[in-house]
Parts: sequence; structure tokens; C-alpha cells
Amino acid sequence: MLTRFVKSPEEIARLQSILAAPSFFDIRTLALSIETDPAVVRELLPPPLEPGDSPRVTLLVSDIRESNCVGPFRGASVNIACRYGGEEGLYCLAMPMSTGPAVTFGRELFAEPKKLADIDLAVQFPHARGAVRRHGVTFMELHGAFEDEPAAVEPTTSVPHYYFKFQPAANGEGFEHDVRLVRVTHRGRTHRFARGTGTVTLRESRHDPLIDIPVLNVLAATYSEGETHTSAKVVAEVPAAGFLPWAFTSSDDIAVWEMAGLPALA
Repeated sequence: MLTRFVKSPEEIARLQSILAAPSFFDIRTLALSIETDPAVVRELLPPPLEPGDSPRVTLLVSDIRESNCVGPFRGASVNIACRYGGEEGLYCLAMPMSTGPAVTFGRELFAEPKKLADIDLAVQFPHARGAVRRHGVTFMELHGAFEDEPAAVEPTTSVPHYYFKFQPAANGEGFEHDVRLVRVTHRGRTHRFARGTGTVTLRESRHDPLIDIPVLNVLAATYSEGETHTSAKVVAEVPAAGFLPWAFTSSDDIAVWEMAGLPALA
């Protein structure tokens, strides 16, 4: 090949092997689970996803120190307990990331709702704090308090996460094709773990309105260190027109920058 823009068959095979099995190592995570309004959960879950056994939302901030696909980065996510095909899982509502490669990798491959953000995770036992900032607003802040240092453990988990993959139509109206429901399976291994109590602070942000999710009760705070390995598949086709109310979740509110008063071009 004359340039690095066009890949050889050997390079394609290597890249596709990474895309098929992204792995993340040496992860530090502060996670808080909350109970929220069941009506809010029902509104936030796009069909065919259904509410899980309880109106539970998990908010977390992580420091991922190594990966096989995007290098080190910090990330956060907001996951809603859901059910699909009789199986319990998580629907990811928001997934801020600290680096450009971490944003583009997950958005293009899995349709993860990623946005670039400033993310902090500070751990000094017995306390841990995570914060996410965008557009000058710290719209999510987590605090955890732990009585004991993290203990060595070796549990493994396998949790399905659900995302909706779609392509907006070039004319700005609807989609180019039907929406695909993607199930990403996270197979994790935890090395150290602690359980405690915590607080969640959500602040007003037009672009990231997590404050619309009521925090009725903080169920638990956890701190963990471990790794995760992912794989994905499309599990359903979703009619495009019915998905439109949820299609703008992963975008900033572009109406903020609308130039009101200017006439539309013919």
C-alpha cells in the first residue's frame, strides 16, 4: 500500500480481531446504585426494552488505565436496569469519556451514547469521589464512604448492555434505515472490592439533563478494581419511526445554537 489510509489484508485482519474483542484492564470504578421513579424508567427505556425487576439506576465513574483498543482513559456511565427477551440487563443512557479515541471507538462500533467530557476519579480511603463536567457544568458528582479497605476477590460477571444503533437521514428527517438493537456482553473479573454508602449530586445541564432522574434512595456505593472483556451482536431490528423520541439522547441540544430570526434557505 502506498499510504496508511488504505489497509492491507493482514492489517484488516488484525484490526478486525481487536474490534471483535475489545478489552480493558486495570480499571478503578466508583459506582452508586439509586432507586428512582418507575414512571421515569418506563419513559427512558425505548421499546422493545422493558423495565427490570426494580427501578434501579447505576451511576459510575471509572479510571481505565489500559486497553487493547484506545489506550488509557477515564469514563462514566448511567445505566438503567432493564429486561429484554426475559433476560435482565442494562440500558446505557449516558456515557461520557475523557478522550477522543474512547468516544469514537464505542460510538461507531456499538452505538454507545458517548460524549467528550472532563472526568475525575479521586480515591483516598475511606473516601472516593467521581465527577463529570461538560460545558463548564459538573452535572454529575458521586461520593462514596467505605469502612474497610478493598478486599481481594475473584468473582466473574457477565452482564448484557443494550444500545440502539442508527444512522440519521442525510436530509435531517428520520433515519437512513431501521434501528438495530445491539447487545454488548461485558465479561468482567473483579480483583478488589469494597462496599459502602454514598451520595449522588446531579446539577442542571441543558445538554446532559440527568437531573431529570429523581434520586429517591441511594441503595449502595461500591469501589472495585478489575478488568472487562466485551463482545457484541445485533439482536433485533426496531422500526425507525417509533424510535424517534429517543434518537437525540446521545447528542447535545443543538437548538441551543440555533440562529433564531434568520430566514430558512430555500
